[in-house]
Amino acid sequence: MAIVPKAMGPIAYGQFVYLQQFFTKIIGFLDAGSSIAFFTKLSAKPERKELISFYFYYSLFVGLILTVFFYAVDQFGDIQAWFPDIDKGFIYWGIGFGFLTWFTQLCIKVSDAYALTVTVELIKILHKVLSLCLLIYFIYFLHFDLMKYFYFHIITLSIFIVWVMYLFISNSIITVQSMSFEFSKFKSIFSEFVSYCSPLLIYSLAGLSVGLFDIWLLQSISGSVETGFYGLAYSLATMCFIFTGAMTPIITREFSKSFEKNDLLTMGELFNRYIPMLYSLAAYFAIFIAFQSDNVLAIFTDAEFKDAYLVLVVMAFYPIHQTYGQLSGSIFYATGQTALYRNIGLISMLLGFLLTLFLVYILELNALGLAFKMIISQIIGVNIQLYFNVKFLKLSMYRFLWHQIYAVVFFTIAAGLSSMFVEFSSPLVSFIVSGFIYTSLVIIGLLIYPKLFSVTEKEIQYGIVKTKGFLPF
Repeated sequence: MAIVPKAMGPIAYGQFVYLQQFFTKIIGFLDAGSSIAFFTKLSAKPERKELISFYFYYSLFVGLILTVFFYAVDQFGDIQAWFPDIDKGFIYWGIGFGFLTWFTQLCIKVSDAYALTVTVELIKILHKVLSLCLLIYFIYFLHFDLMKYFYFHIITLSIFIVWVMYLFISNSIITVQSMSFEFSKFKSIFSEFVSYCSPLLIYSLAGLSVGLFDIWLLQSISGSVETGFYGLAYSLATMCFIFTGAMTPIITREFSKSFEKNDLLTMGELFNRYIPMLYSLAAYFAIFIAFQSDNVLAIFTDAEFKDAYLVLVVMAFYPIHQTYGQLSGSIFYATGQTALYRNIGLISMLLGFLLTLFLVYILELNALGLAFKMIISQIIGVNIQLYFNVKFLKLSMYRFLWHQIYAVVFFTIAAGLSSMFVEFSSPLVSFIVSGFIYTSLVIIGLLIYPKLFSVTEKEIQYGIVKTKGFLPF
């Protein structure tokens, strides 16, 4: 993020964002919740290795359908109407990038289901370091443009997939026997997935329609530059989700195992503890980014992106409730309540569609309007999900709502105070000093009121003792 937008410029970066968002939503529709079903079922019963072979062949089928469909549109229709202001030569690279990104996530789901999370996270760290070195080479030693950026992604994603596949083979998760195609067995699994995912078909179709409409309307009305602003703000904001996102599949796996044993008490304890904890962790990062938006843009981009300031201020709040959405939504998948999940999603999508029309088309707020739409529709949809989850798990709705409010208020006050009196000529120095003050205020708040992060005083004392053990003095 610190080098790519500046190297590409807002127009080329906006075109990349459009293709990325477009094919992510198309593949999300073809996925139709099946990847979550795959992860949930595999987590509950890891010995069912036939699920891996089934979903591997299904993923190849998705890639084939995607390529054939857009080739047909290119040959017999007006493909440029789907991709305004974008050369059609980039479309097929967008398909490859979208598919490999999705397939990478499938590999990670398998590793989480088999408790190889730590090993794969170490691989991801090393892979990211090597990828960064390759990206620096592409930018500073080659004529970097949109095509080169696609080359970079295809190469690095392919390397990661091969690396993780080797890990699976080494641990006998994937064998020649397990990958064999058995029609009778696959037919049974297919029926199982259809039963699980069929309620999500309408939901996926609605999600595809609304998602494509959002990004297409922004690209058509506002152009690639505003799409670039939105994509930049979205990427910077979702960096805050990295820390909570790493925990999400692990907690989802525990939900699945507990429900398989019909242990609703353990599910309730997990939900009661980790939802507020990860919400506060996401809010800690996100709200500080919102207050430091001008410094963040100055650090990561150049003057061409300065008008993305307000978009980032609004979009920075997105990861906060995205954490709720991920974890709360996993309850629906783990318990098979996909029809209820679909109905809630359709309500929030309808609201989102109306907000997009009003904010982007009527008020012409461009990327800022789409950012507002994302935040508003997500908060409403997530809290509707929350209502049904706490009812199912017999928990207190009031506790979660109150925590959402006071956590945001606390972090807002802390971020405001830490940013108010700090101003250096260097944006990086201002960001670091403000961050130090902000973190100090948060630590003080945690010591005074541990429930902010859903921990106890005893756990904090234990953490302090463990921390002192690592210090050389």
